[in-house]
Amino acid sequence: MLQQAKYGKTVDTIHVSNSKLKVTQSSYSSFSAALSCLLVIAVISFCLTVNRTAQAQSSLSPEKLAAVLTVVNMYLLSGREEPIDEPVGERVDLEFPELESDTFNATESNVVYAAFDLQEEGVEICFDVTVNSGNFIVRVNGEPVTASQGTDNCYVISESQQRSINYVTITAIGSGANVAIDRFELAPSYQESLNGLQRVTRGGWDGRAVRKVLKIFAFGGHATDSQIQTWADMDASGAILEMLNFDEHNLKLSPLAIGETYTDTANTNLDLGTLTGFQNYISSPSSDIPIPLENRDQYGLDGYNFDDAYNRMITVRGLNPFRQKIGFWETNYHLATNIDASVSRAQMATYYDEIMAAHEAGLPYKDVMGVAAKSAAAAMQYGHRNNEWNEVTQECECNDDFAREIHQLYYGIFGVDDPSTGYNSDIHENVTIPETAKMLTGMPVPYINDFGFALDVDFQKGLDDEEHHLASVDILGASIVGASAASKIDNLMPISIQHPESLKNLPVMIVSVLADDNLSEGGKARLRNAWAAMQVNRNFLDFIHTYAISSMFHSNVHFKYLTTHERALYIANKNNLDNLEAYFGGAYYNDGRAGRTVGSIIDDDFAGEFFRPAHNVFGGQTSTEASDSSLAFENNYNRLTDDEHHLRDAVVCDTCDLGQSWQKKWETVLPQRADGNFYVSDVAEWLWNHAVGNMDNYTELERAHLYSLLGAAIDDPGSNSDGDHAFDFNLVMCVVADHAYDPEDISPSATITDILATNRWDDFCRQNDDNTTGFLAHELTALNGQFTGNQIANSPQVQQILTLLGNETLQLNATGSQHANDGADLRKHTRERVSSALGFIFTTPFIFAEGQQ
Repeated sequence: MLQQAKYGKTVDTIHVSNSKLKVTQSSYSSFSAALSCLLVIAVISFCLTVNRTAQAQSSLSPEKLAAVLTVVNMYLLSGREEPIDEPVGERVDLEFPELESDTFNATESNVVYAAFDLQEEGVEICFDVTVNSGNFIVRVNGEPVTASQGTDNCYVISESQQRSINYVTITAIGSGANVAIDRFELAPSYQESLNGLQRVTRGGWDGRAVRKVLKIFAFGGHATDSQIQTWADMDASGAILEMLNFDEHNLKLSPLAIGETYTDTANTNLDLGTLTGFQNYISSPSSDIPIPLENRDQYGLDGYNFDDAYNRMITVRGLNPFRQKIGFWETNYHLATNIDASVSRAQMATYYDEIMAAHEAGLPYKDVMGVAAKSAAAAMQYGHRNNEWNEVTQECECNDDFAREIHQLYYGIFGVDDPSTGYNSDIHENVTIPETAKMLTGMPVPYINDFGFALDVDFQKGLDDEEHHLASVDILGASIVGASAASKIDNLMPISIQHPESLKNLPVMIVSVLADDNLSEGGKARLRNAWAAMQVNRNFLDFIHTYAISSMFHSNVHFKYLTTHERALYIANKNNLDNLEAYFGGAYYNDGRAGRTVGSIIDDDFAGEFFRPAHNVFGGQTSTEASDSSLAFENNYNRLTDDEHHLRDAVVCDTCDLGQSWQKKWETVLPQRADGNFYVSDVAEWLWNHAVGNMDNYTELERAHLYSLLGAAIDDPGSNSDGDHAFDFNLVMCVVADHAYDPEDISPSATITDILATNRWDDFCRQNDDNTTGFLAHELTALNGQFTGNQIANSPQVQQILTLLGNETLQLNATGSQHANDGADLRKHTRERVSSALGFIFTTPFIFAEGQQ
């Protein structure tokens, strides 16, 4: 059975197994007869050879013997199937590995087919298809396979499934049919990019894979659909360089919205890509932002909403949400410090910026951690700013807090017994820890009048005051020298990152917190091998790139729960369409609100504020804690049911735009057909894929609810409050059942769309209607019904209803002539329904995690 996939990447050379004899490709049809003769001769020669004397046998070298055995095995003894009859049409010959970029056109009279010879390993063949007219069918060695247009069509063919020559044909179907095919690629189905980490091939690198990377590593990002498709069409190793980098601005990952008013965040000359720079900007009375002047002070370095400024830095467009994701992880988890532990806001911002500047500069990861270890934030957090070496008494007047954590938290070094080196827990506790404390002397953070504690450690003052232990220290079994604490820390970092415990634990610490809650022991081993292969000057971003395009990350066993912080920021980025929404962040100003809240979600879940990690130096809320929190699920449900109006109402505002009106511009991103209309079926799929990141769980049940929320639109010519009524699937079915019970002067054959287009829609499925108190039995059955996907799929009545609703159009561009009232009313109500549909998606479990399980 052929495996259809989306994988692909080439290798430089291919060798015959065991013999190191390079295989060259030749046409079977041209050389089959000659090859058969050679094979017979080879077999006879081999048989004669094994019966000769030892002296004769010695003349056949091991290399020649291996080559003969390989040829015999491949072509004579394997029982390889003959090729099918060669198709008639335009042939594309593919070597291995090769990418053929030319475009070929298949018509009813011209079949296009790719041909490639038998390989010694599994292969993947891919190509893009664009249907100009008609349809097409793809066959691999004569067998039809599933195919789709507009994307990579990739097929994995194992070595045992290949024939001596293989043909992949694309046949256009229909009179006048025309199909364009390009980017033919033949590549190994197994790719290893970094010692043990298999790289996902072209077949596995699609829009879903791109969205998954963005969801896990960039809070979803703001990339457009076209940019996501561009990345999906690129080689993964090239795409990931554009997607994830440490630049302060990444306008492919976070472009400005169409018609964006507030564009400063994309200006590389304004220093808004640093936390300090952004907080100074958002709190300034002269900044071009929609936040009212009287509300700006709270977002500055001295403001009480320091963390709210940071969440806006992540959600505005024009900066780099991947940079912020890693900055958040570094300063709130891996290298955590805490504003509630004597660290000032200004020191925290400096700490964040210095770490991220080191990442941006491409420093080896050991040096990034050296930057963190030498910071004022760490010195304030752990108290070693007060550590002194007393030369007279030869005593260290200091604590050992950071002396312990610089090993444990930074590198995962706990001091376990290691018989191979002789290092053990006694040495760690009685030598390494106290010696590290000596190293961390002479690191004062001076107090500055009218400012507070300085932003950096003054290592020179520590030397001038003779507070530092000048002699070498014995740490992790190595002698660490240096004239100051700074130089000793720098000299320790290469030792730490190569320590056996660090090599074992650090790569797992990185991936398990950032990206994967389901690491197997085999997966951990592959991560360790990849990390170790990078050697002492390993680069953190290179490691993340390798992992993010690995088959390990894109496998069906990968699973990641989102923390409350990650979920809140991801939802905001999937909801907000422009920078006004990001700056508002769901807050209410004057007469309206805009954007999706972040801070209140985190507060309601008791997850801990940014830079106030729930576990102090051991990091913020864990993904497991978030997944185990019934409070988080309850809050999320209530926020999008009882408080649904907060999301629904955030679509228009009369004065939010610095006194001017603002409206949510759904029409700029939702799919629009050639006839200019926005169809419910298209919009429902787009919203699901946009919010969840894949279509894995978009079943009949989800489709039914979204079609109802979007398409069951009340168009009462006499009503200005149509948007106050949202229909979910159960309510739609209740209306249908109640109409069947009593048509209420509406035609018994009227459809759901007919009913909702009249001024009698509120006569159905309402309490106390039908001349009775409460709901009737048939109404309660529909309202309380627990529909399954199978029930929906197998009900002709339901499918007819969904077809009608799916074919409804959303009046996002309505004018007054399309509605008895102002067209703006209809546009507003349509936007509200879209927001309600998005809110439904936000209530599903698929927003809480990423993975195929």
